[in-house]
Amino acid sequence: MAKLPDHVGIDFGTHTVKAVELKDITTTPKLVNLGSQLTPAGVINSEERQDQKRLAEALKLLYANSRIKNTSVVMALPEFSVFTRFLEFPGVKQEELKESVYYEAKQYLPIPIDEVQMSYVVIGFNEEKNAPRVLLVAAPKKIIEIYMNIANFANLDLIAIETESVAMGRAMFRSLKKKDCVMLDFGANSTDMSIMTNGSLVFSQSISIGSDSLTQSIVNKFNFEYKRAEEFKRAYGLIPNAVEGKIYAVLTPIIESIMAEIRRGVEFYKNKTMTVAPNEYLINGDGALLPGLTEYISKSLGVSAQVANPWFNIVVDNRFKNIVAKSGASYSVAIGLSLKEE
Repeated sequence: MAKLPDHVGIDFGTHTVKAVELKDITTTPKLVNLGSQLTPAGVINSEERQDQKRLAEALKLLYANSRIKNTSVVMALPEFSVFTRFLEFPGVKQEELKESVYYEAKQYLPIPIDEVQMSYVVIGFNEEKNAPRVLLVAAPKKIIEIYMNIANFANLDLIAIETESVAMGRAMFRSLKKKDCVMLDFGANSTDMSIMTNGSLVFSQSISIGSDSLTQSIVNKFNFEYKRAEEFKRAYGLIPNAVEGKIYAVLTPIIESIMAEIRRGVEFYKNKTMTVAPNEYLINGDGALLPGLTEYISKSLGVSAQVANPWFNIVVDNRFKNIVAKSGASYSVAIGLSLKEE
């Protein structure tokens, strides 16, 4: 594969668009620039050209405010818009694998295969079944076209697209040297769960419950304005004894719904791979800093959970230290995109 030029990693979130530019990524990565900009409401994955132009304008504003000059970009597709599946192919030889994956994908994909951009990665071998193990990744061509349009409207050169989970896995592997872990990305509308073993992504799923659901539950219970509910969530979160445990009591049923889906995902992975899932959980995304979240996950799932620090092995200039300290884990995807080499 061709080596990518220096570029900016761009992560589109429901609430914010984030950008990170690094240099010297093959040796000791150094932060050149970063920035974030509010995402216009309702534009993510929209096929309407006006919405795409609005998102492009947000990108232009991000570039202007952050004084980013590099117009070569790598973007991430939202995980909920990407189809992934773990597959095994008993008796299939290496030279036959590509064709086998194609025909197997036709059975599993929810849309016609000619409407997706598809790739796969070999992630191991089942000795008992004499079967290569493959992770299939497929994205609708119309979704890819959306992001190509956005880059064009923003006068940017889109040199690569990949999934959020692949980018996050790269960030965890390169910065934290983690080869085996479960990654949880707490976004506004979804929680994405990915499993990485031996430095490679082997499982990914998107859970359709995010941090906005937590805020809305406080609004519904106490009849707060949304902004005030968000403040209470960020202040007290999952701390059992805070404000007489009232916020904790409202949020825990929703968090437990997420935990239940994580347990199902882990069991599916274990049954399919016949291996033990990693016990180390790395928490990422804008929702990672919810008070008490890591402690809750550790206790609920019986694992070791911590907020990820994707900046750990990246040289950060003093002028960026405050931004990095306050919102480090939310930049994991953008960092992973900027670390992409080929």
